[in-house]
Amino acid sequence: MPEALGARRIAALLAERTELPVTSDDIQRLVADGYLVAKDEYKGWPMYLTADALTVDAELLRRIVDERVAWMQASLTRDQAAERIGWHWRDIDRMGREGRITVGALDRYLVEDLDRLAAEADGEQYITAQAAADVLEIRPADWKYVEAAGWAAPVATYEQPVGRERTVTVALFRLGDVRALREMPGVDWEAVRGLPKGAASPLREYARLAPTRAAAIKGFCQGIADRHGVEVWAWCSPYSGGWEVDWERVGGAPTRKQVAQELADDPAAAGYAPEITLSPEWGRITRSARRLLEPDVAVIVDTETTSLDGQTIEIAIIDAATGRKRLDTLVKPTERISHGAYWVHGISDADVATAKPWEAVLPRVRKHTRDRIICAYNVAFDRTIILGDTHRAGKKPLHLEPRENWFCLMNAYADWLGSNRWLPLGGGHRALGDCESARTVLQTMAKGRGTAFAPGQKARPRALPRDRA
Repeated sequence: MPEALGARRIAALLAERTELPVTSDDIQRLVADGYLVAKDEYKGWPMYLTADALTVDAELLRRIVDERVAWMQASLTRDQAAERIGWHWRDIDRMGREGRITVGALDRYLVEDLDRLAAEADGEQYITAQAAADVLEIRPADWKYVEAAGWAAPVATYEQPVGRERTVTVALFRLGDVRALREMPGVDWEAVRGLPKGAASPLREYARLAPTRAAAIKGFCQGIADRHGVEVWAWCSPYSGGWEVDWERVGGAPTRKQVAQELADDPAAAGYAPEITLSPEWGRITRSARRLLEPDVAVIVDTETTSLDGQTIEIAIIDAATGRKRLDTLVKPTERISHGAYWVHGISDADVATAKPWEAVLPRVRKHTRDRIICAYNVAFDRTIILGDTHRAGKKPLHLEPRENWFCLMNAYADWLGSNRWLPLGGGHRALGDCESARTVLQTMAKGRGTAFAPGQKARPRALPRDRA
């Protein structure tokens, strides 16, 4: 028998010896957990000592195989996932990168998440302009007027190869935004549908008027910024077709009443006042987010656990203002890590075997969260886990317990977007990465929506967020 073999041949050897369906993926798990170490390589492929492989405990190997088989049964490949729920593979890939679908070992997607996504997130798919026109049952030429009127804006693009050496940029639109256009008041879609090629479109009039309204409202917003020395945000909602405007407050000013009076006195924008909403909910959240990003105000916390309602096995804390890492450590639990949890975050029992228990980590958690607002993407989860571990260890939670000391970024982000759905976070399902992703969400909310207007400066367009309504 050769002294060293590659992963596939090691797998075949162990399968023959144990009568288990061992694969090279199981060998990689053994390597990750430190049971096998590469001793050589052949054409870039690692080689493992045959003698080491033969000493692997059969029960350990059985558990690893069973976990992989269970994950394979509970998950699908990207293409299988796309076929299951009828989405384009690009949407599946994007939802995985954003954390909306659990992506575990072998780059597979959790079926439970896929089915939930199909039921709860229909409308979040990205479609081309041609597909958008098909949804509205209008001609592609008419869709150009929809864009020109400011009713729809691309949320992403991709490069489509044309021939051997050239690509074209294809704009993508959110399906839910396109569907919402059907309910836009004052638009006779039936008059647009079924028009023959070359016939004039009734939508041309909206496209012609749109720049006038937008220019008047943007000019009004710049005036607020200049007069009061504050940043102003303006966003044209694709759902209502109207504009939403909010602004910074300095010492509480300018008030909504002041801005409403200024709007009434503005000769260009006053005529559009019924189409302008002042101080929408997302504006209040934007101001809260900006406060949380100020120095010495807040930290962001995330935990990874043994199971959905289990114990902490990893915790990270970062400074909200700077992103600086304050704590990032594994934690030794008093229970085993569940199979499902392992395939999500990749932390094994071996990884935490030598880590400090919660009672030894708790003083550092207290230190780095004291006198700070504690932000978490899902406060209901992380706060419950931390308090559960603290009570289990017989310790007092102190400032970690009062609900008013916590700020839920997930709930705030949903309200900011106008969504009533639970929005998973993309961060790789490790505590530090999730903290950093949560901080990105906080920074996104702090930028306001639509276009930003600063005193004495030209308007700065913002990329439209991935709205979920």
